[in-house]
Amino acid sequence: MTHLALQGHGAQPVVVDCCAACRLVWFDPLESVHLSGLGWIRLLRELQRGARGEPPAPRPPQLACPLCQAALKAVHNATRFGRFPALECPARHGHLHSHSGMLAERGLVRPLLGPERRALAEERRTLACLNCGAACDGSADECRYCASPLVVMDLPRLAHALRQRAGHWSDSPKPDGVPLAWSCRGCGQALDPSRQVACSACGHAVVAPSLTDVMPLLAAVEHEWLAAAAAARPYRRKSPRPLHWQATGLGMLRRFWRAGDDDRAVDLAPAQWFGAVALVLLMLWLFG
Repeated sequence: MTHLALQGHGAQPVVVDCCAACRLVWFDPLESVHLSGLGWIRLLRELQRGARGEPPAPRPPQLACPLCQAALKAVHNATRFGRFPALECPARHGHLHSHSGMLAERGLVRPLLGPERRALAEERRTLACLNCGAACDGSADECRYCASPLVVMDLPRLAHALRQRAGHWSDSPKPDGVPLAWSCRGCGQALDPSRQVACSACGHAVVAPSLTDVMPLLAAVEHEWLAAAAAARPYRRKSPRPLHWQATGLGMLRRFWRAGDDDRAVDLAPAQWFGAVALVLLMLWLFG
């Protein structure tokens, strides 16, 4: 597996293990929760790069935990978005997810609906299985290659999840920077896929048949994150230049002893007199 250092909440790095060839992702306990929006954006891009090749070879019947080598067991965990399958280490070292299972855990996918099936047929576009990347015609409910349920990215939910900030889980900030606009494939009307599931002009369904189609949305949300970070960056004052040693108490004492009797009365200000006397007393106490 490849180790990916992704950005977590509070700019803390989160190291996630990912196998692009097998289309598997390993999360240690709570690692998926600690990922920030920018961390998820990079992870989705890595998944998209891995989905460019051929579908992966059939997985072995038994997989082992990368930490303790114990046999992983199949589980169906439940979240507020529903149940999703995963492979769990019996010692609770983490979970092994397929691509679609990882997305289902965060509620970023949903079943393919009838209007979306008709839209794909009218557009003559091929649906790519989010689990294995195999091409599907969209008429069946399962992938013919890996037998996993056919699901599509929930674009409004994805945009909202990527915009969430730590400590403000219900906050979906207003998009900043370049507005995201897609052309409706039914009538050409401009629409926002992060807020609309269908065209307001002709009712044509908005659907992203593969991870490649989601990349413009990721780029737009990433731009918002970077613009917000630049606006919130505090102003840093320049650090003061270091003082020359002659401007310190030692330099004042040196000028005091080198000055004449008449110069001593005017050379040192009262505060400087106090500093020089204090330094003399300190030296007498240390070395006397």
